[in-house]
Amino acid sequence: MNPVKVFTGIMLVFIGLTLLSLSSLPAQNVQVGGVVMIGPIPIVFGSSPAMASFALIMALVFLIFFLMAFRV
Repeated sequence: MNPVKVFTGIMLVFIGLTLLSLSSLPAQNVQVGGVVMIGPIPIVFGSSPAMASFALIMALVFLIFFLMAFRV
């Protein structure tokens, strides 16, 4: 087992559970954004420029995780 792959998987599960628990908090002004990863290519969308920028930064983080896990 590659320790980098194990660490990457654990971190992705931790991030997912954290985001899931934060989604249950009440909110007034909701903005959405997201990233669709098709292989190493991110497709970024958002309801505002700020959320699209945040999603772009998260896409870069996921791309780094991808490159670390598969050493492309």
